[in-house]
Amino acid sequence: MIEINDTTLIEFLEGKLDNAATAEVEQWYDASEANRRHLEQLYFVLFTGDRLSAAQAVNPEYGWQALRRRIETLDNRQRHLRIRSVMRYAAMFFIGVLLSAALLYRPEQTDDRSYLVETEEQGCTIRLADSSTVRLMPHSRLNYAADFGHRQRRVSLTGGAYFDIRKKSDASFTVATRQGAEVIVRGTKFNMKAYHDCSDIETVLVEGKVDFHADDRTVTLEPGQKVSYNPIQKTIAVEHVNVEEELNSNQRSFQYVRLSEIARSVGEYFHCAISFRDETLGSILFTGTLDFDMPLRHILEILTISTDTRFSQTGNGVAIYR
Repeated sequence: MIEINDTTLIEFLEGKLDNAATAEVEQWYDASEANRRHLEQLYFVLFTGDRLSAAQAVNPEYGWQALRRRIETLDNRQRHLRIRSVMRYAAMFFIGVLLSAALLYRPEQTDDRSYLVETEEQGCTIRLADSSTVRLMPHSRLNYAADFGHRQRRVSLTGGAYFDIRKKSDASFTVATRQGAEVIVRGTKFNMKAYHDCSDIETVLVEGKVDFHADDRTVTLEPGQKVSYNPIQKTIAVEHVNVEEELNSNQRSFQYVRLSEIARSVGEYFHCAISFRDETLGSILFTGTLDFDMPLRHILEILTISTDTRFSQTGNGVAIYR
């Protein structure tokens, strides 16, 4: 039994697994809709990351020939694959060929398209056109332009992500978040948390140097430092932290956040439905820190004790009341 993770899935998409391992990945793929979405999203991310930077070298005349060779290669390596599996990946490959051809024949036009990678219960690793990598955390979103790297290196983040940025002397790398806060780097490793419902936007620098910019102020971080920015209060705080603990932490900080917003995030994360017997309870403001690695019941206890409410849990349903 092999471990089904992103590394294994990438090897599967590249045709590097043996017959037994390939069969296990196929079984995993067919097991659920979530698994199917994850593999197809991973294929798309890897394809655009590798192919967009080489689009100028693509000759669309050979698109159909390349498609045929790809199918023949899959057939030779993995004869036991079902026809529908071959056609699935062949179709995705052909879409990529068309995308590359379109880029080739529109070199002078501005490409206003963008790509959105959105994770659910599982994170994923994204390789961008400049070879930078982004490890996107669960329940997070990364948006970037289709021509990333041609005019500028800029991405937008909602949620959490770990960045390993390739250094380029002629082009900085910018991560934009809500409320105009952004991190500007040239080559470094850092972690960011910018969840839509959290009070603070946080950046922890692992290696190199970054400039954190918000509210017309810029703070330069050194390795081992963490910056926290509160868009409502317009405060910026810098502190020295244990980097390893920060990277492994799944804590989120809230300050005067509506209970309904926090309930929505907790429900999405733990796959449960949280309702209020009295809708006015959703407007109660919560201030505190929640560790999403804790069991759901512990999180609910913290929320209800802090807001003078109670909860009952039945299966995947949670009701908050007074």
